[in-house]
Amino acid sequence: MSKTKVGGRYQVVVPKEIREALNLKPGDYLEVKVVDGTVVMIPQASYTSRLFGKHREIWQQEDAVTYVRRERESWRD
Repeated sequence: MSKTKVGGRYQVVVPKEIREALNLKPGDYLEVKVVDGTVVMIPQASYTSRLFGKHREIWQQEDAVTYVRRERESWRD
């Protein structure tokens, strides 16, 4: 178990072993709530990390460069 202190501006430092275990980086968000009188912090995945790899199977047979070139060609008159 780790302990931390509430600073003068109500800031809390997440202990190193917790940061490493959860792979937290500066700028990451934590959902903070009270459950039965206990503070609970839940890491929130960023919007981009939630989308990373989504619908990957649609693009497996498509070369990205070829696709972009074909789309650009379709824009020409």
